[in-house]
Amino acid sequence: MLIERTCYFARPGMAAEVLVQRRRASAVRVSLGLAAGVIQAKRDGDGPDVTWQCAFATPRAQAADLGARANSAAFGEVRDRMRSLIARFERHIEERDEISPLASGIVDRALHGMAIAAREITFRSGAHQLKAYLQLPPGNGPFACMMLAHGSGIERGTLDVSRPGTASLLASMNVASCLVHRHGYGNSTGPGWREEVTASAGTPEYDAQLSARLDRESDDVLAGLDVLAALPEIRPDHIGMMGSSFGGVNALLAMSKTDRFRCAVEFAGAAMNWDRAPGLRRLMTEAALKLTAPILFFQAGNDYSVRPTRELAAAMAGAGKVFEARVYPAFGITPMEGHLLERDGARVWGADMRRFLERYL
Repeated sequence: MLIERTCYFARPGMAAEVLVQRRRASAVRVSLGLAAGVIQAKRDGDGPDVTWQCAFATPRAQAADLGARANSAAFGEVRDRMRSLIARFERHIEERDEISPLASGIVDRALHGMAIAAREITFRSGAHQLKAYLQLPPGNGPFACMMLAHGSGIERGTLDVSRPGTASLLASMNVASCLVHRHGYGNSTGPGWREEVTASAGTPEYDAQLSARLDRESDDVLAGLDVLAALPEIRPDHIGMMGSSFGGVNALLAMSKTDRFRCAVEFAGAAMNWDRAPGLRRLMTEAALKLTAPILFFQAGNDYSVRPTRELAAAMAGAGKVFEARVYPAFGITPMEGHLLERDGARVWGADMRRFLERYL
């Protein structure tokens, strides 16, 4: 990955006009079918008054970009005007360091031309044959990995099997991912959760059945962890857990049963059931208090209930556990849209998750 960075040192009193002209140059770039790039203006201190930078996957791509600029009359006009405004100009071509300074190996990876098509893995958990979907980043491993736990929406026979959006986000960070279909979901065998949770929602029977079912599902996660940790492409000492809704519950429960996960990211676990299932609340709170590794709680403010994030965070704070928690502003206009923050809102939470994984994965 190459970074082209241009630096503009304005003549006295011309800094504002240099910025205007640089913006015009980027607008011309867009009209030529080129990326706009990123403009930065000096706030204080020494250095250039304005800088512009753009990333290129290969030297050939950068050379083609330079050629398109050189052959554009419109860009030439902007460049001529800029020369009258600046005292000095510098162009730097830099190569992004592809060696991560972090133990987890997290670093930016370009996904240009890469198929986001996970590899299917088959394994057993008790009496059930399960499917999992492994996505590796580009380049050579072994890689740190996040296990992904889906919500209740991956029903048997679904075509939504591998969650390539989350997988590609993690791959761009040089992190592998593995989505496990727990028993009774997606392409895995076994009874569906509705076949085992038959009582009416809000009743004590429903609470007990749901708690028992989700606890059994977390054993599927641990069976998947055994398989994942044995793969040569994966670093067994750098595996984390991530899930939303039922998957968030599973992330918490599975992590409470082992010390092999480095960390977890839990989205909206039990948000649809927290207010009506006190037994599930107790199960999750007890699990949170058993954790020996850091966990990050995320939710949207318009989810069905934000009590899970707030109350689990409070319990962990009281016990001196390592955690982070954030309730974002509303995501969408309905509780269901808010509940789907993990699936649809990576632009909202992606940077916060990356900082957490850089620290703990």
